Amino acid sequence: MPFGEARRIVLEAIARRAFPAAVVEVGTARAVLWRQAFGRLTYDADAPVTRLDTIFDLASLTKVIATATVLMRLVEQAKLHLSDPIGRWIPRWRGDATVEDALSHTTGLPAWLPLFREHQGRDAFAAAIAGAPLEYQPRSASVYSDLGFILLGFIAEDVGGAPLDQLFEITCSRLGLEDLAFKPPDRWRQRTAPTEYDPWRKRLLVGEVHDENAAALGGVAGHAGLFGTGSAVGRFAQTLLRARSGEPDACEVLVSQDTVIRLT
Repeated sequence: MPFGEARRIVLEAIARRAFPAAVVEVGTARAVLWRQAFGRLTYDADAPVTRLDTIFDLASLTKVIATATVLMRLVEQAKLHLSDPIGRWIPRWRGDATVEDALSHTTGLPAWLPLFREHQGRDAFAAAIAGAPLEYQPRSASVYSDLGFILLGFIAEDVGGAPLDQLFEITCSRLGLEDLAFKPPDRWRQRTAPTEYDPWRKRLLVGEVHDENAAALGGVAGHAGLFGTGSAVGRFAQTLLRARSGEPDACEVLVSQDTVIRLT
């Protein structure tokens, strides 16, 4: 069968208990070439079988699906410019790093800090990140950073005039994506894959963001917090690819071809 080797790898990973559940989708801008659900939602023999509509914590896909998309729309509307200094929007920020630097992970910020241990809420996080020592000169390297995208989430909210989840909900509505959301509703719980037993919160996480920094921000953050199905992620990717090719219907509901090309 097509993708047989990829299928074998997923099945072997489940057999070795790397993870109990998975949904895989492969496609082009216009067609799904392979879509399959694997395993069960937990390692228990009687756990629910994974389905194509199983909801997963999408973790860092939040950055590219939600935060970057909201920022693309704000840039296209000329409400935000990639050259804007971070300090314009985050008052305590020091240095000359820009919005574009944060998007390309070149601000100088470290990859991660356990801010959740001592901080709660936006103001505390913004102050802690803005005051964190830089690890390298901005634009001299690219170090994947949750911290930069946390700040981008704050900036998007200030520029867009609404919480990040509400700004992204507008995009989901335009794209017809019902199975992508922050803070998933209770009705999704039965089809949501648990993430893990979290020693910090002392409970099994189901439909609750796994990332501790995102949890300390109320479950909505620029770097993590999005939940959804494999199919919803696939439909988003298809729309993005078609917008990048300049197809009018995709550009109308997402952003223009020029904007997509500029940000990718």
